[in-house]
Amino acid sequence: MRLKYAITIGDPKSPGIEYQGRATGSSHLTRVDVIAAMGMAQAHQPAGMALITAKYIKGGGAMRTALLGLEKHAQAIRGKYLGKDAGKSITQAVALLAAYVLEDYSRTADTPGAKCLCGGRCEVQDMKESKRQGCPVMKPCSRCKGTGLRPLTQSRVHHALLRYVQVSQPTYSRRWKPFYDELVSWCYQQESAAERCYNDFAGLRPLVTETGDNLQEVR
Repeated sequence: MRLKYAITIGDPKSPGIEYQGRATGSSHLTRVDVIAAMGMAQAHQPAGMALITAKYIKGGGAMRTALLGLEKHAQAIRGKYLGKDAGKSITQAVALLAAYVLEDYSRTADTPGAKCLCGGRCEVQDMKESKRQGCPVMKPCSRCKGTGLRPLTQSRVHHALLRYVQVSQPTYSRRWKPFYDELVSWCYQQESAAERCYNDFAGLRPLVTETGDNLQEVR
């Protein structure tokens, strides 16, 4: 079972979930087994666990914890992109950038206003091919690049930074945008590390059954 499903087991609104382990030993994992695996993942990959919890639970506490970790990382590597600039204004600008990165990373299809015009389906009908073949033919949505999410514009991030630092558009593109992109990548790297750690401690090849949506996922 993927970690994004496991973290919802304490939520009364979460779907019914079956935990199936490997063929050897017990055929099912208990809720306690899953919580124990999450506890070990938390101990070994705290940043990734905070981020994935913030993304799929969206609670205020989880968001604050994830933001603190992301901001700490951003402040640690800022010299790579911003040079030796120091001072309160730069520190505040980097903290603001981290907040926008977390917003970007944590958006999902159920985030208000996040769905692309494709409706979150990640694909649209190819009218030319559909007409040629005489049946509906789908293609990846060019707007969201198959993510199902409306792309965030960098102009709003740039304008927000102007509250603390004077950054021209060329300077933003050359220094701040690569910084932003690396922080987003770091979030996904931490998420992947946390999920690998969780899977290792759970010792399973998961089968998830969501009774609410009659959905199954096998990994």
